[in-house]
Amino acid sequence: MKWTPEHRSEAPTLMLVELDPLAVVDGERLDDTYLADNVEACGSMREFCPACRQGQLQLVLRQDNVRVAHLFCYHCTRCFGALLEDGTPALCE
Repeated sequence: MKWTPEHRSEAPTLMLVELDPLAVVDGERLDDTYLADNVEACGSMREFCPACRQGQLQLVLRQDNVRVAHLFCYHCTRCFGALLEDGTPALCE
C-alpha cells in the first residue's frame, strides 16, 4: 500500500526509545554530542525528537558503520529505536 496524504492520519503511532549511539553506530562521544563518519540519513520522518522537540527525526538504515537501523536527530544527536504499539520493532534489523 502506498502512503498518500490521506493515509497519514491512519499511520501507526510509533513509540520512540532512546538508544545509546555507541550501540548503533561506530563513532566517538565528544562532550554532549556523538560523532560518526559517513552516516547517511535516508529521509525525514513525521516524528520530531522527543528529547529536544526541535529536530525532525531522520531515518538511518544499516550501512558500513551503522549496526542498527534507527531514527536520528541532527539537532541534539540522539538516536531512537521505533516500536509499534504492540512492542514489535518498526524498523528492520
